[in-house]
Amino acid sequence: MSKKTNDITDNEIRIITAYEPKVQKKKNRFFRVYLPIVAMVLLLAILGWIFIPTADDTEEDLMSQTQDELIINQPIIEHEDPSVIVKGCISAIDTVINKRGLLIIYPENLRPRLVLGSDKLNDSTIVLATQAADVRRDNGQIAGTFVMDGEVISKGEAKAGFCSIINEEITIGVSDATPMLEQSLMKDGYFFRQYPLVVGGQIVENKPKGMAIRKALAEIDGKLCVIMSKEKLTFHDFSQLLIDVGVRNAVYLVGSSSYGFYINENGNKILTGVAPKAEAENVSYIIWEKR
Repeated sequence: MSKKTNDITDNEIRIITAYEPKVQKKKNRFFRVYLPIVAMVLLLAILGWIFIPTADDTEEDLMSQTQDELIINQPIIEHEDPSVIVKGCISAIDTVINKRGLLIIYPENLRPRLVLGSDKLNDSTIVLATQAADVRRDNGQIAGTFVMDGEVISKGEAKAGFCSIINEEITIGVSDATPMLEQSLMKDGYFFRQYPLVVGGQIVENKPKGMAIRKALAEIDGKLCVIMSKEKLTFHDFSQLLIDVGVRNAVYLVGSSSYGFYINENGNKILTGVAPKAEAENVSYIIWEKR
């Protein structure tokens, strides 16, 4: 027998098998194919643990976004710090209730008062104006009691609804004899009469049954706003829409084609109605102006 391990004699045989090479091939395939995959999975797991926020972080971000949205959507912004001065402006919201459009305008940090005559609307500090009291057709005088700067301009009890402005605070309600009239006289305030529309969330029925574009001075969640319909409505239907949108109390403002305007967030003047004739001296407006 030869001393070389690789040599064989005539009476010896060598068994040739594919077993050993096959095992080596599987090992090579494992390291070549599967090991990179395992390494990639481990790498992704490590990166995910580092960069993906935890459940607490995600919830905190969601709460922060929700609070931002609530602040943006609030019509009136209040500041706890009295040193923060908020410029007066209005927030105009278009909405649809029962397939009928409404425009809701919230005055914010503005001074309300009454003026007589359309020439008083040229003041650049006015950001919202709309006609207030009705004018009689027979004599062209203001219908109902009207007080401006503490002086009686007109007398009468044509309508039970009222609006008073005393020390820049607006009060609306329904009463044939309200102490707010006396207060407006004593404190150089303002007062006018109009149709009541909603009291305590309930409709107040009025005699006129025609249809027209309607306007109201209303209270929603303790905040006053001006609401205008986008289509002609009866008093009843308009009052019902006010209740559906959340109004608790409301008095009428002159509707139809009555003139008014507001300054939107872009500083543009948006007109409503038709400009009045220059000689209409007894046309009254409730305005909100910058302080």
